[in-house]
Amino acid sequence: MKTIRFALAIVCSALLASCAQYSTQIGSNLTVCCPGNYGEYQEYSVRTVDMPVFLQEYVTAEFDAAFAEKGLTRNDRMNDLQILLRYNHINLSSEQESIDPFMRVEAMNVELNYVAAIDIEIRETATNDIVWAGSISRIHQVVPGEYMHEDRARPAFRQAFRALLSSYPPLSADPS
Repeated sequence: MKTIRFALAIVCSALLASCAQYSTQIGSNLTVCCPGNYGEYQEYSVRTVDMPVFLQEYVTAEFDAAFAEKGLTRNDRMNDLQILLRYNHINLSSEQESIDPFMRVEAMNVELNYVAAIDIEIRETATNDIVWAGSISRIHQVVPGEYMHEDRARPAFRQAFRALLSSYPPLSADPS
């Protein structure tokens, strides 16, 4: 009986480990919170930096949706806040420094291991002071032939932005 339980435990562990590789869970980290006049902020703009082209549109859309839940409206021309979404790529293997994970050559037969992070910086437009900042990140293990799964990634991005923005004070209905 102990042998069967031990074997079952090993099989379950292997299944969990294999599922973890394809997890869409994204972590979040708050770095600056709450020195601003949040009751006065109503509109914001968004700009991306170093964001891979295939991520720009839907990552920005998921951030917009999560930030709109705080009561703010996007206005890229006239705004109270300027938001910067900056992509950072951190290779976990020094041998992979020269490999661009988004430009895979078909002949390349190597698993890539890296951290993909998006730093979020919110500045007050009038003063250019940082009033809120944080980041979301995920460790990737990409095997040859694997591609970005937008359908699975979109809800994971929204959930990560919601978690990160949980400490951002919502706009009150009556600012007075």
